[in-house]
Amino acid sequence: MIDFIIRFIKENPLTIVLLVMLIAFAPSLAGAMLIGLLVVVGLLLLIPVFMYLRLRRISRRMEQESQYSRSYTQREAQKQREGEVKVYTTTDRPQKRVSDDVGDYVDFEEVKEKKE
Repeated sequence: MIDFIIRFIKENPLTIVLLVMLIAFAPSLAGAMLIGLLVVVGLLLLIPVFMYLRLRRISRRMEQESQYSRSYTQREAQKQREGEVKVYTTTDRPQKRVSDDVGDYVDFEEVKEKKE
């Protein structure tokens, strides 16, 4: 850690001079900037933790729903007797949405154009 700080000072002397001047001549501004920096770093550390906890909660809920649906289908399968066949009928033709009175029939004839 100390090596990092020394290397940072050597590579960024102008930044260090500006920081020292800021601390010396405007300590309240430097304090506010430090607090802002700490808030940003704190948020950057807390967001992944928050996302991890949220994803974990969602995965648990999905697992519980999966177990419920699995047990429900098993109960339904036990209710049916072996070899029993259920037939569900539907209407043969779907109901028309538009009555026969609407619209006109147009006879269509395809015309091919000759290329010159």
